[in-house]
Amino acid sequence: MPPVLEGNIAIFGAGGPVGAAAARALRDHYTLRLTDVRPIAEIAAEAKPQSPGAPLPEALPAPHECRVVDVTDYEQVLEAARGMDSLINVTVVRPHLEAAFAVNLVGAYNVARAAVELGIRRYIHTGPYHQYLNHNADYWWDFDVPPDAPLHPGGDLYALSKYLGGEVTRVFAERHGLEVLTFLYCSFMPADGGDRPDGGGCGPFVTSWEDTGEAFLYGLRAPELPRPYEPFFICADAPHGKFTPLKARQLLGWEAKHRFERLWTRGTEQ
Repeated sequence: MPPVLEGNIAIFGAGGPVGAAAARALRDHYTLRLTDVRPIAEIAAEAKPQSPGAPLPEALPAPHECRVVDVTDYEQVLEAARGMDSLINVTVVRPHLEAAFAVNLVGAYNVARAAVELGIRRYIHTGPYHQYLNHNADYWWDFDVPPDAPLHPGGDLYALSKYLGGEVTRVFAERHGLEVLTFLYCSFMPADGGDRPDGGGCGPFVTSWEDTGEAFLYGLRAPELPRPYEPFFICADAPHGKFTPLKARQLLGWEAKHRFERLWTRGTEQ
């Protein structure tokens, strides 16, 4: 399908930091419909970032729009998706059993179903990449792991419920003609590394908040993809060599601008 160069974009879960980062990157290029289960203005007014340096949402002025939408309610999702040219789903619940499956699995199903019903082709889904799940089938001990390597969530609630949501979107893409890009993230930090000391180190799968948002612009504007469902690692090209973002550069033209060099290099003493 052709890239989405302009038009209307709905972001589900826009009250969280990834949604806030996406809105910042897209607001000058598209008309946004920001949705969350609570009013965006209320979340912004609390001024409680998820972590140090994490972005807070903004209630953008017209022509942008904010709506309260429960992603577990299909009719609400359908109405929020109506009139949109593309959908972005960054909703997540982590620690609560019932809510995690309702949002991470049923919510993903609802967004994909609405896209099919309304004829919206390109859909950006998001999920976590857990570096270490402490079971024999995770990839912690491997190197050059590509985003196409099957996820092995084990029994972790967050990993498993989001994995199932990703599988739902994959099936919708393959059977109903969607073009789903799944962005996989792990850990985040400010572009300057925040308050970590020089040489203090960083993990092998990390993304700046600024790069996090910009990736959505590249995802919307990417040319037609090889397959209906394509997962991508959205991370810096760290020197550890464990997780490679090469696919995002090849298919989307996106590459992290921030590599946190000051955290993994040390100056030579004079």
